[in-house]
Amino acid sequence: MEHTIFGLIKKRGELAGQHKVAVKAADALKADVDAIDRALVLCGYQDDPKDIPARTKYKQMFGRNELKLAILDTLRQGPADDETIAKLIIERKGWDADDDLWADVLKRTRDAIQRAQKAGYVVQDFGPDGCLWRLAP
Repeated sequence: MEHTIFGLIKKRGELAGQHKVAVKAADALKADVDAIDRALVLCGYQDDPKDIPARTKYKQMFGRNELKLAILDTLRQGPADDETIAKLIIERKGWDADDDLWADVLKRTRDAIQRAQKAGYVVQDFGPDGCLWRLAP
């Protein structure tokens, strides 16, 4: 039993040290945010800087051109709507489609389809099945 207690004491000490470092880093980030808030006010920013929403780091889900190529591969099989394309991409990647992932992939798919349309790769096909996308002729 002593061996277990010593192991737990050691682990607690390690975690307490990590916590201390994390708190120090969080305090430094808070000081940086406060300094930027003051700079915004000095530069004439009228609104409350605390109302600016926090941004998270962009989560890269696809490699370069991977999403565009997946969309084009899907459309080579025939016209499809954006939701079907997103569903097939999720299946192709082997991901479990929870609501957050589904919404994220659907948004990225729609954005990529719009870029592909502007580049002339795909066109909208308004038929009896609704708005479908197909490869440009």
